[in-house]
Amino acid sequence: MRKVNNIYTIIMLGLLLAACQNNDKQANDEKMKNETKAEIPAEKEDQKTDKKESEEKEENSKETDNKEMTMEEKDPSKMADKNTLPNFTAKDQDGNPFTNEDIAKNDVTVINLWFTGCSACVEEMDELNNIADELKKDDGVDFVSMCTDVNYDDSTKEAYQRIIKDKNPTYKALAVDYEGDMKDYLENIFVYPTTIVVDKNGNIIGDPVEGSLVSEDQQAKLKENIKKAIESSQASK
Repeated sequence: MRKVNNIYTIIMLGLLLAACQNNDKQANDEKMKNETKAEIPAEKEDQKTDKKESEEKEENSKETDNKEMTMEEKDPSKMADKNTLPNFTAKDQDGNPFTNEDIAKNDVTVINLWFTGCSACVEEMDELNNIADELKKDDGVDFVSMCTDVNYDDSTKEAYQRIIKDKNPTYKALAVDYEGDMKDYLENIFVYPTTIVVDKNGNIIGDPVEGSLVSEDQQAKLKENIKKAIESSQASK
């Protein structure tokens, strides 16, 4: 009888052990299933985020391209030759208008750029009279100056008038309107005085002559640009 009980006890222990193992397996399977379920949405969320970021980058790139194209369409000067004198309006010391149409009247126009607060610009003006008179002896060559800050405020207007009265230039001393394409061009002039040479079509010929024109070296550079401008104008006829 005791032997039977021992056998029965062993069988029960075996069944209990098997049941415990089965429960542990089910628990582990459930845990792994839950963890897998938790990971899948996270992976999908990451994929959604990456896709969204990719779409946003592509959209921003398109907007940038469209913006640049629109700017070029609205402002053709962005694609224009940077070596061309922009459209401008100005008046000389006697109040007479001067524009690009006046540039087209001569094979060469020498333009001396200055502003009222530039002492070197004002100091060379006495010598500019002599230089301008000499250059204008050649047919088709004109010499003008452009004061870039006349219309800044009342003080610059007064300074311009005072300087013109004192120096009495023999050439047209233009008060240029600092606006539009001309403003964009002048904002890239970093040295004053600067003298440029343009042909009858408004093409800027050669490198700008930066600094005073008083020295022989500077005048040599200027004359070389004038020679090239004459050739350019005659070639276009």
